[in-house]
Amino acid sequence: MELPIVTNSTANLNVAIQCYIPKGYNNEHQHNVLILFGGRNTDGKADASGRMGWGEWCDENNVFILAPGFKDDDYWEPEKWSGQALLDALAELKKNYNVDTEHLLYYGYSAGSQASNLFAAWRPDHCIAWVSHACGYFHKPTEAMRNTPGLVTCGDADAARYVISRRFVHDYRSMGVEILWKTLPNHRHEVPMSSLELARTFLEYHLKRHRQRGRAVKTTEETVSYPFVGNDLTGDYYPANSPKVQAIKEEERVKLPDREIAEAWRKAAE
Repeated sequence: MELPIVTNSTANLNVAIQCYIPKGYNNEHQHNVLILFGGRNTDGKADASGRMGWGEWCDENNVFILAPGFKDDDYWEPEKWSGQALLDALAELKKNYNVDTEHLLYYGYSAGSQASNLFAAWRPDHCIAWVSHACGYFHKPTEAMRNTPGLVTCGDADAARYVISRRFVHDYRSMGVEILWKTLPNHRHEVPMSSLELARTFLEYHLKRHRQRGRAVKTTEETVSYPFVGNDLTGDYYPANSPKVQAIKEEERVKLPDREIAEAWRKAAE
């Protein structure tokens, strides 16, 4: 399905936002929406097709996909025009489908990873969780994102983006804000299936937490426990109280909120 949107961007006066409707959609139940940003200037059609395992995941979790077809004009910066375009598309979707347009999931790869983290930071109280893979441009770390879970992944052979991504995660950690981080050994600027599995496991974990606590907008700091700690250098993880954790350099420690994420995190290094 395609949602035609009119914007005030000269390069995007009439833009199409593609939509994936999960199989078994039931209007009696509210569904969530994943905003999926593809590579630079993609039209969104391939990303809304359910490829790379996203369709199956959305079917299982009752999630719609919106894949914007934005072009140029700094579309990754939502404050300029693209944010309003997305809100307009969500409003159009809500006219015909029972969807939660106030609490969104974000995933982006390559240039889309810029949009996924910048859109999350634009309205952090309305973001359940976000993922950026192979990103070369991030928002400035801010306290407003403390309760908005994020995952950043990048291949270590994607040298420039890898350095930028690690610095971003480090800057947040220096503020006491946890960003889940994963190095993908020997990968360049591509999207390994293992990184997608980690992304989906991460998003599903936080989606389930969101549904369990109800759909109220986040207003207070949430408590997240981290029963496991990973070693980003080796790809191994241990119980948080294991003596082996103390041997991991601080910059290589990755706090993991549950075993499923820990396993997906470990496998992403294989």
